[in-house]
Amino acid sequence: MPTPSPTRKAATRSVKKAQRTVTKAARAATKSTTAVPRKRKSTARPARSSASALPELWQPPGGQQPDPASLGKGTWHQHRYTGVAGSLAYRVYIPRGLRRTTRAPLVLALHGCTQSGLDFAAGTRWNDLADSHQFVVVYPDQSVTHHAQRCWNWFRPGHQQRAAGEPAVLAGIVRRVVQETTRWRIDPHRIYATGISAGGGMALVLAATYPELFAAVGVHSAPPFHSATGPADALAVMQGAGPTPTPSGPLPPLIVFQGTADGTVRSSNAERIVGQWSGAWTGAADKGLRPTLGKGRQTRKDPPRTASGNGPRPHRITRWSVARQVVLELWVVEGLGHAWSGGSVQGTYSDRRGPRASTAMWRFFAKHTASDPGLIGR
Repeated sequence: MPTPSPTRKAATRSVKKAQRTVTKAARAATKSTTAVPRKRKSTARPARSSASALPELWQPPGGQQPDPASLGKGTWHQHRYTGVAGSLAYRVYIPRGLRRTTRAPLVLALHGCTQSGLDFAAGTRWNDLADSHQFVVVYPDQSVTHHAQRCWNWFRPGHQQRAAGEPAVLAGIVRRVVQETTRWRIDPHRIYATGISAGGGMALVLAATYPELFAAVGVHSAPPFHSATGPADALAVMQGAGPTPTPSGPLPPLIVFQGTADGTVRSSNAERIVGQWSGAWTGAADKGLRPTLGKGRQTRKDPPRTASGNGPRPHRITRWSVARQVVLELWVVEGLGHAWSGGSVQGTYSDRRGPRASTAMWRFFAKHTASDPGLIGR
């Protein structure tokens, strides 16, 4: 990885910061340390999870990582990918009942700042959906040596292009999982990516830099693609400022979730992401590479209040279609903060009230397949 390794003291300070409010943690998340590594004292070593022997899997502040056995009825596999662009640990979740010879869809799930893959799995309940619909979920783990707050570096130029940095590593992980045939088999036409906050920002980077690899992408509370070139820019972007350049070339279908009460990644960013994607789609259509994108159609849903007050929040859904197939979808959830909509209290940055983002994203994903998946190349 091109990013410098932080000192152990800096990593310890970052864990303490993560225990503060969501907004403070997210603002600190864009500040990656640049200290020169030196000999570290064993007392400053970040806590390790008893659930894994991999040394960089991180323990969330204030408690242990979720027990993998409690996250779905399937099985877990731990791996490490190492390539020219860097190395990352990742976990693969295989749903219960999936036959080894069955070609299954794959969802790449990218956690947010201060989270781990297990934490993200717990909060989003992706594994429950995987058990029901028989798809594989891959959870990469960002390392504190790559970012002190475990953020994906969506805001750094070295991680915003193809064949370099974290996009290259994550694409390499996907290809490695697809190449496996002894324990599972993946349908290369049905590969999807999702993420929240910094993970959502990196999912957009993957969609723009490896569009042939993914059949569709879903993001929650995410900053626009290529809208920042450093930590200071990232802070402004998260608050709704900064440029939003239009990505070049055809892009995979996209579903976006955003809360109106999000003070960390302002709700205006969702509209800016939609503007980027519709602009890229229109540009591709003008070149004859895509059909013309239709006008957005909006519906509003006001679910009745429940006695417990935990029912789904009011929300607006806007859909853009091509030849009667929805290719761009925006969900704006009223009163939702910086949290995964319809998630579980088992994980952090999760709001148990609906609508359920994971369910909506999977329904969107299931309608899309890649015509010519690009599994070979950089």
